[in-house]
Amino acid sequence: MSIKTTYQTVKDWNHRIEKRMKQPAAIKDVVHDHHVCTHCGYGYNGRYCPQCGMSSQNTRFTFRRLTNNFLDIWGFGNRPMFRSIRDLFWRPGYMIRDYLEGHHLSYFPPFKMLAVFTIVIVFVSWVFGFEDPLVGKQIADALSEIPHKSKVSSFAFDYIGRILVYLDKNDLYRILIQNVFVVLAAWIVFRKKGYNLVETFFSQIYINCQLHLVALIWMFITWDLPPTVFLPYYVPASLAFIILVFDYKQLYGLTFKQSIWKTFLFALLVFAIYSVIFVLLLFTLGALDIMSDA
Repeated sequence: MSIKTTYQTVKDWNHRIEKRMKQPAAIKDVVHDHHVCTHCGYGYNGRYCPQCGMSSQNTRFTFRRLTNNFLDIWGFGNRPMFRSIRDLFWRPGYMIRDYLEGHHLSYFPPFKMLAVFTIVIVFVSWVFGFEDPLVGKQIADALSEIPHKSKVSSFAFDYIGRILVYLDKNDLYRILIQNVFVVLAAWIVFRKKGYNLVETFFSQIYINCQLHLVALIWMFITWDLPPTVFLPYYVPASLAFIILVFDYKQLYGLTFKQSIWKTFLFALLVFAIYSVIFVLLLFTLGALDIMSDA
């Protein structure tokens, strides 16, 4: 087989894979079976009652149903969770695009998924004794060492330190707050791709879920908590960058070269936003000290 033939074979194979990855989740066939709702007594055709939303599969309570109800607490009692986990590895950007374009029932809700995965990471860290570096506490300690000329500035930065320490102990809140800055950076960099600020927020939450899954795999391979970075992800910066390039390529329809450049700009902008916030904190400290001297 010649090099040209091999290249064309690989190209065709890649094209088929890419085409398959772009396919949204399969939708169940429409059914027309007649049912009488067990909740409101309304007669209808289909899977769900149009009056109250009760499923036609509402059967007697069994051990299987008990198990599913328990698993529903953690999101594992239904197919969308497993489909979402699969697609976050297989076709993350296309999956997010499908969700933003209306395929909501095909995938598990992003905020609930983020909460579940965050709880799992915290639980696994506690069980195996993985220590969190507590970056917020380190920043709080650094702020406390800055000399203050007034009680007002001292109280302000002590309060900020308390907030940072609290966020260290409540990962979900910390991740959501960090995502505000990440979303702003992503929206600015990819604003020409048609998604508004809220849609960008949803996409970043799903990306967080994906990287939480990667972090769990990392933890069981290395038996250690992944190093945290200024991005709200539990993975090393280099690995997060590679994954984001892959995600943004699919989500925004970019080439690899465009995605690498845009992802670099995104990370740079996030760092710039953090820097501006830190400078504003120092400026506020100085202003409070000047006001106290006056």
